[in-house]
Amino acid sequence: MRTKRAEPAARAVVVAADGEVRDAVFAAAAALDVRPVSSDVAGLGALWRSAGTIFVDQELAPAVADLAPAPRDDVFLVGTDPAELGRWSMPLGAGVVVLPEGRAWLSSVLARGSAASRAPVVAVLGGSGGIGASTLAAALAVRAVGMGHSVALVDVDPSGGGIDLLLGAERVPGWRWPRLSGAQGYLGDLRPYLPEVDGVALLSMARGPGLDVAREPLAAVLGSLCRSFDLVVIDPGRGLGAAARESVRLATEVLLVVGSSLRSVAAARQVADVLELADASVVLRPQPGGSVPLGAVAETLGLPVIARLEEEPRLRAAAEAGDRPVGRRRGRRGYTAACDRLLEALFESELAS
Repeated sequence: MRTKRAEPAARAVVVAADGEVRDAVFAAAAALDVRPVSSDVAGLGALWRSAGTIFVDQELAPAVADLAPAPRDDVFLVGTDPAELGRWSMPLGAGVVVLPEGRAWLSSVLARGSAASRAPVVAVLGGSGGIGASTLAAALAVRAVGMGHSVALVDVDPSGGGIDLLLGAERVPGWRWPRLSGAQGYLGDLRPYLPEVDGVALLSMARGPGLDVAREPLAAVLGSLCRSFDLVVIDPGRGLGAAARESVRLATEVLLVVGSSLRSVAAARQVADVLELADASVVLRPQPGGSVPLGAVAETLGLPVIARLEEEPRLRAAAEAGDRPVGRRRGRRGYTAACDRLLEALFESELAS
């Protein structure tokens, strides 16, 4: 698996002159006991490659862009002029934080990067509808618990009906997303408040009018879960909205579940293009009548195929009945064994990074 980032040498770098931007970032950092490194544009070269998160003052954005730095994750432009921030966001591949409203967002970003050791975050995306992405997300969570890890399963699919239904946990008391939809900044341990089934902590969407999770609460919640669990699995569904985009940005590993039919591969290509899945890995689901060979799938998507999950009739029956898709005991073959191999590769790559 291709994890997106290793533990940084400097957790946060601030490229800003004295003033509101620098003060805002350092104030948010002080509240979290994080010590950012201050840098001018001339000294940014090595830090650009090694830092965990980089904050750039909007006034210095043109000078940073002139350096033509290599694309990387976790760069944020900070300032008070939305138009100016938007102008330089694309050249730097940066997120935007508008002050003063974005002060809580600064805290969330810093909290996410301040832990000495963060849990890996796996986002499981569906390349097309009904391809089994939610089932795989749930199966990975259950199997990871069976391996002795603490796991949180996060549902951000606004039209999926709630992943708690998939695990038969719809009546288990605990918080769902509506309770956390306004979350911002640093959150404490959420474990005591979340429903749990088979050892997996669940944060599910609610049923009823659609609720699309915004980026601020998603980042705040994932920051908390990454400090409290060994693994976080996200199910963004097949949506291409804000929640899916933020899930991909925050994930250390992205799995794209793709069917083997021509239409499924074409749909997956659209998802990969819209969400810019340059670092994703493909999990192939053979379909009746599907004719696209594995190599052609990889070539069409420009992504490696790392696993093949054969269809098992019992999985659909389990989903309908609200039974877990796999057991917690190790499987020797089939779907369970494939999930185990995916998890083993994930944890091996995390240890190596």
